[in-house]
Amino acid sequence: MRLIEIGLDRFRNLRSTSIDIPPQGAVLIGSNGQGKTNFLEAVHYLALFRSFRGARHGEVIAFGEERFQVTGRVEYDDGATRRVAVSSDGNARRIAIDGVAATSPAEAVGSILTVLFAPGDLEIVAGPPAERRRFMDALLARSAGRHWRTIHTHGRALRQRNEALRARCGADELEAWDESLIRTGTPLVLARHDLAGRVDALFGDFGARIASDAESGLELRYRPSVPIEDGRAGEAHAVGEAWREALVRRRELDLRRGWTSVGPHRDDLELQLGGRPIGSYGSLGQQRTAAIALRLAEAAILEAESGHAPVLLLDDVFAEVDADRSRALLPCLGVHRQRFVTSARPLPELETSLEPWEVTEGRIRSFAVAA
Repeated sequence: MRLIEIGLDRFRNLRSTSIDIPPQGAVLIGSNGQGKTNFLEAVHYLALFRSFRGARHGEVIAFGEERFQVTGRVEYDDGATRRVAVSSDGNARRIAIDGVAATSPAEAVGSILTVLFAPGDLEIVAGPPAERRRFMDALLARSAGRHWRTIHTHGRALRQRNEALRARCGADELEAWDESLIRTGTPLVLARHDLAGRVDALFGDFGARIASDAESGLELRYRPSVPIEDGRAGEAHAVGEAWREALVRRRELDLRRGWTSVGPHRDDLELQLGGRPIGSYGSLGQQRTAAIALRLAEAAILEAESGHAPVLLLDDVFAEVDADRSRALLPCLGVHRQRFVTSARPLPELETSLEPWEVTEGRIRSFAVAA
């Protein structure tokens, strides 16, 4: 899969334009605040139809304008093409595939696959558990589309049980909400358990390839909040029974607090280096290595599941790692994957494979054209 054309219309500070994309991608070079990351954000919008910075749709509209639109044309390995468009006036968001309006984002997700490498990925490694759950669920939803519904259905059941707790419903009604929670949540626990095993194998391999031998030994373990025996988190019956017992045991506590204290919304991933939590004991360099290894694992899983190589978006990654890690990272990215890399300085090690683009005050120009 590769992006062959992108159209930018009133998106942040980027000049409205249409750009033909080189097959291998580009290195976007410019000072801070010129629009390099905004370009990556625009490409990301074509994949997930939202900002990776957490901005609302109205916040990405160019200053003084009333709406934005980003369009992209993607080519697949079999030669087929597809046009994706997303726009918003700050309120409604509109998504179209080949000119036909999508009824929901879930219907269009997967038309373009991207993997973002960004400085904020350190939060997945060293931040709160919610960041790691978000990473897993986003990967689940894109690698196996049926889990979009699983995640949203369980989220609705959790909100309904919490409302029942705050209303101090009786035991019979809470038991019914317990069963709804277990029924909708058990598939999510099983899916996370399976995915964690796949990510773990890739995580350790990529970590060893990027880091020195002394820093190898990255491991990932799924830790469900349901108190289940080790090794049984992949068994539906065992998960359901353990969860049911935990909900009964914590019912009084949940009633006092007004929220559910056990379930997938409290799960975590343990990221370890040499048997110790890397978020607590790892150096900044080791944590960055772990974050990059997670994203490489994400790319490998998306490619295996979809049969299409995702587009890689690397935001200032080479400024965040030392020279040895940079050299080791390059072959891990995969020369068959299209890559967009941002940098405040030229990156000669990439310019033999990626076209250099200059970004100045929102204007994007190929250095070859500028010369």
